[in-house]
Amino acid sequence: PFPTGGTGVSANPDPNVDLQWDSDGEVTINSAGNYLFAVNGHSDNISAFKIGSSGGLTPVVGSPYPSGGSQPASIAIDFNALGNNVSLMVVVNKDSDPLVTATNPSYTSFKVSSTGVLTQDSSYALPAGSSPAQALIEPKSNNFFGMEFLSSQISSYKLNQKGAITPLSSLATLGPVVGAVLHPTVRTLYATLPTVHTIGTFTWNSAGGLSLFGNVNDSGMAVCWDALNAAGTRLYTAETNSSSVTVWDLTNTKHPIQLQHVTVTGTGAKPTHTRVDPTGKFLYVLDRTAVLHVFDIASDGTIAENHTPYNLELPANTVPLGLAVLMK
Repeated sequence: PFPTGGTGVSANPDPNVDLQWDSDGEVTINSAGNYLFAVNGHSDNISAFKIGSSGGLTPVVGSPYPSGGSQPASIAIDFNALGNNVSLMVVVNKDSDPLVTATNPSYTSFKVSSTGVLTQDSSYALPAGSSPAQALIEPKSNNFFGMEFLSSQISSYKLNQKGAITPLSSLATLGPVVGAVLHPTVRTLYATLPTVHTIGTFTWNSAGGLSLFGNVNDSGMAVCWDALNAAGTRLYTAETNSSSVTVWDLTNTKHPIQLQHVTVTGTGAKPTHTRVDPTGKFLYVLDRTAVLHVFDIASDGTIAENHTPYNLELPANTVPLGLAVLMK
C-alpha cells in the first residue's frame, strides 16, 4: 500500500445511508500514464503520485493539496490541455461527509504541472445539498460535465485556460445520477440513475447544450457505476443492490441494448466501481466487501468471472472507493 497523507470519508451511523459514497473518479491516472491522483474525502485534500516503471507510487512534492472545498469525491483531468505537459483538472467537492457540517458543494479547478504539482485556479459553488458525484472533461474542448446527484441533473460547464468555470447547460434526469462515461468517438454520455434502475443516454451540441437520446431499464438494482471498452462498443454497469454486472451492446450508440446480466461471486457482494483494462481482455469490479472481482472479456464483449476475487486485506469496516487501471 501507498499512504496518501490524508483520510477517507467515513460510514454514516445509519448503514442504509451511503450518500457520501455515491461518486466516481476518486482515483484518476492521467492519459500519459505517469501520474496518479486520489481524493481524501475527510481531510479535504488531493494526493498526487508519480507512477514508477513497475507501478510503484512516489508522492509528488507538496502532496496532498487542499481540494478547495468539503469532501473531494471525483477528479477529472485533461492531460496537456495547456501544452508542455501542463494539464487542467476539475475536482468535485461533494460536501456529504457525515462527520462534517455541510456547507456548499463545489467544483474547483487546478493546473497540474509537468511534474504533477497542483495549483488551484478557481471554484464554482453549487446549491447546498446537491451532492455532486462526478466530473468528466470532454477532450480537446475544455468543457466538462457534472453529475449532480441529489439535484437529479447533468450540467455542462466551460473551463477556460485560466481555470475559470462558466455554466453552460443543465438537464434534468429521471432520478439521482451517480456515474457516467463519455463515448470515445461520438458526442454521447452514458449515465447511471440508481433509484430508477436506468441508464440514461445524452448528447450535447457545440455550445455545450445537453439533450436526451433516451433511457433504458437496467435488469439490476441500484445501477451506480459504469465503464466503456476502448472502442466504445460495449458498456459495463455495476448494480450494487442486486450483486450484478450488466453488459450493453452499443452498436447503436444512442440506444444501448442489454447483452448479458450476471451475478458476481460471493455472499453479500456489493459491486461498485468498474474499469476495463487497456488490453480489453479484463473487466475489474471493485466490491464494498473489500474484494476485487476480475472478469474475462470474450471477443463479443460478454464476461465470465473465472478468477477467485482478490482480497484487498483492508482493516475491518473499511470501504474501498475508486478504481483506476494502468498496464505496466
